[in-house]
Amino acid sequence: MHIWDIGIRLFHWSIALVFVLNYFLLEPGETAHQIAGYYAFAWLIFRTVWGFIGPQRARFADFLPTPSRVKAHLQHLKQRQLPKDAGHNPLGGLVILLMMGLFAYQATTGFMLEEIDAFYGSSVLEQWHEWGAHALFALVCLHIAAVVWVQWWGRIQLIRPMITGRRD
Repeated sequence: MHIWDIGIRLFHWSIALVFVLNYFLLEPGETAHQIAGYYAFAWLIFRTVWGFIGPQRARFADFLPTPSRVKAHLQHLKQRQLPKDAGHNPLGGLVILLMMGLFAYQATTGFMLEEIDAFYGSSVLEQWHEWGAHALFALVCLHIAAVVWVQWWGRIQLIRPMITGRRD
């Protein structure tokens, strides 16, 4: 069955690539780092719009964490049987929203550092940008660990559908 559309998959892997490049490989402040940041911000804008007009599983309303959705998800986990036709669970949805917020924060602080003369070279803003990157790294680690654990515990494919779009 079809789970993720091409827009969600391209967003996911593009953002993942930018994170790896900018956190581990590219020098902060260098042109390539900035270009990657603008590329990530463009995808963030796309994902925000897609969260309102895209297919059902792409919409924020489909995975926003509500008490009833969290309760149902915890019950499914307790039974070790997650719905095969589900997209993001409500806890995963919360992490997605936090990551999107942190990417927006990183884009804003990075833009301020490089494009607004009053903030150029600000050690305080540089520190805040760095802390944001570390917070994003922590969320990425949590995301990866949760995907591996939920896939195993919940007996459901999570990684393959983010590549192929389909869960068999």
